[in-house]
Amino acid sequence: MGNETVEVEVKGENGERAAASVPAGISAGKYEVANVPATKAVSQIENFKKEIVGREMNQVGLDDLLVGSGMGGNATLAISAAVWKAGLKVGRKYNKYPKLLVLMFEGGKHGNADITVQEFKVIEDSVTDAVGDFRRFKDYLQDAGVKIVGGAEGAFSPTGFDNWKALDMLRRVFPDKNIALDVAGSFVEGEVDYGELLRRYKIASIEDPYSDEEWDKWADFYAKFGKKIMIIGDDLTVTNPERIKMAMSPKVVNAVIIKPNQNGTISGTLEAVKVAKKNDLKLVVSHRAEETSDDWIADFALEIEADFVKFGGVERGERVAKYNRLRALGMK
Repeated sequence: MGNETVEVEVKGENGERAAASVPAGISAGKYEVANVPATKAVSQIENFKKEIVGREMNQVGLDDLLVGSGMGGNATLAISAAVWKAGLKVGRKYNKYPKLLVLMFEGGKHGNADITVQEFKVIEDSVTDAVGDFRRFKDYLQDAGVKIVGGAEGAFSPTGFDNWKALDMLRRVFPDKNIALDVAGSFVEGEVDYGELLRRYKIASIEDPYSDEEWDKWADFYAKFGKKIMIIGDDLTVTNPERIKMAMSPKVVNAVIIKPNQNGTISGTLEAVKVAKKNDLKLVVSHRAEETSDDWIADFALEIEADFVKFGGVERGERVAKYNRLRALGMK
């Protein structure tokens, strides 16, 4: 995206090295850990070095120090993720690979404002299918005379489109594919009938149907549709164990987005994963809008046995890097 971020490189006592860079989020939830400007984050990291250089500690011990450091979330996660990457075993094998929520259209804060839904995704079983369908969709748009306008996460956000035109085109091109939406709480009262939306289109998943404070609406929505579709919390749950627990009493989601930079450390993110699994929630590991070309989030998704991943459109280097990493780790 051309925005400044931070990268941290660590070296262990046995010579192992790893570097991690972290994204920021365009549509950040208010309950996320707070980031600081990149220059301030770098200064904070430099000051924190003396706390850990030469000391022996595990991931949890490091992350406990980071949580109490007062640093920005982009500073803490860069350190935490670099140490986590250094500890990954070479040549590891995986028995479970996630389904892919492949971004085709995007709007809201990520693109054309006439498209208020933030993400329109097609659910794919393999990287090969994802690449093939994304290219087929791009060719279809070009053949239809649609001007290719890119959004923030590597998908399409053409002018002259609204939510309904985008959905109609997805249905036309992918009649047998399931669609996943990230509404990002953008629909105002009376603007859309979710029941009608589900009847008209083959929608299998809706993320953030309401804002992060509208708990009663979430509860009503889950009561109506919780057994029919995947209802995902993102801004509502922000990869925070306590917020996930709140979403269980009463239960208003059956899946959660996992974004380490919402939490600020690897250990804190793993605790959120633990709470989600205890409550039988599907795990959706996600990139962010202001991404880097680092691909460690793909490794993280496989390590926690995520059910789904969101890595954007299959275009632009920082998105393609994640899909390439899945292939390198054995996914077809």
